[in-house]
Amino acid sequence: MRGYKTLIKKYDKNKMLALLHSFPEQCELALEISQRYPLKARKTYENIFIQGMGGSGIGGVIASDLLKPICKVPIIVNNSYELPSFVNEKTLAFFVSYSGNTEETLACFKKARAKNATIVCISSNGKLAKLCKSCIRVPAGKPPRTMLGFLSLPLLVTIERCKLLKKPLPLKALPRFLKREIAGIEKLGCVLAKKLYGKIPVIYASDSYKAAAMRFHTQLAENSAVFSHWNVLPEANHNEIVGFKPKERSLAFVFFRTKDESKRMQRRFEFTKKLVSKKSSAIEIWLEGKTNIERMFYGILLGDFISYYLALLNKKDPSEIKNIDYLKNALMSLP
Repeated sequence: MRGYKTLIKKYDKNKMLALLHSFPEQCELALEISQRYPLKARKTYENIFIQGMGGSGIGGVIASDLLKPICKVPIIVNNSYELPSFVNEKTLAFFVSYSGNTEETLACFKKARAKNATIVCISSNGKLAKLCKSCIRVPAGKPPRTMLGFLSLPLLVTIERCKLLKKPLPLKALPRFLKREIAGIEKLGCVLAKKLYGKIPVIYASDSYKAAAMRFHTQLAENSAVFSHWNVLPEANHNEIVGFKPKERSLAFVFFRTKDESKRMQRRFEFTKKLVSKKSSAIEIWLEGKTNIERMFYGILLGDFISYYLALLNKKDPSEIKNIDYLKNALMSLP
């Protein structure tokens, strides 16, 4: 984009922009891989369990947000070493690790296998792919956070194929929608990156689009090296608004809005925006799309572009994650 060309050449050393541009095609391929996967499902399940960490874990949150209104059984997302006690032979359990070597996910996988849960893994390689008899293999060799289509859409497709939804998902239209919108999304991302430059973003979304807010928060951290905060409405209205400091000019509030909000949620967003706008900047982002799936992925892709261009403004390579690499090296010395 205009004004960023020099920064892209200097700081985007691993061609992350090209990965962002290929996201619609990635979603298209992810849907194809998921439909071809030879699924062996039981007739009934009592619950769905999804385990994943970091860029491999956000897919579970997306699935929970999108399927909560139409799923016949509860969906539980887990991000720890511990497997919940309810997991048993009547559980459909997903284990998502792009590298296949995520230690928390491997720990829970082994425990779920011992409890005879129906296990589906999503991975590119590593120990998980070797240990799991039922693994959806996805292309390897990229940063996990850039492979979100491969790490989220197979969850949705598989749950639907197990006949656990009250109505079908409008997934086929998603790649076409993203291809049509991506140029405008990138342009808006460039504009909003400049507005957030030098600020601490505070991100709010409705509970139905929690994953979009959470994903934006994590992308700001990994891509842009920016600290941010996120929460959802209405929950934040029951506590967090008391702690607002109206003189905090360093904060920039970002509100993910949608046209399917109820009147009460509209009032909550308007009240919250008015409250924080006394001194802090406030940005409303309207998520485009005819369905909640399109709106969710619109918000996610926009957040990815914002974080990418903000990284360039911060003179950072958006693919570099030194602190995470340092931690992994520190853990390697443990038994």
